Amino acid sequence: MDSREKLKIKVFSPYQIFFEGTGVSLSATNQTGPFDVLAGHSNFFSVIKAGRVTVDTGFNPVIIEVDSGILRVTDNNVTLYANV
Repeated sequence: MDSREKLKIKVFSPYQIFFEGTGVSLSATNQTGPFDVLAGHSNFFSVIKAGRVTVDTGFNPVIIEVDSGILRVTDNNVTLYANV
């Protein structure tokens, strides 16, 4: 059993849900460069640049290509509004 703390993650666009579930981390790129969101991350808001977003589920990574996005992190909940 995986003992790492989990995040609740939802990645979606106006027309599609790319991922909704729990994960160990989310990796993306903003204006200052690549970053990771892990459990316990402080509240955070960022504009995401075009490229790859990776959700580490603890088993297999989920890779999502986005054109842009808005990311919000609050209380181990990560929401990424993609392609907006």
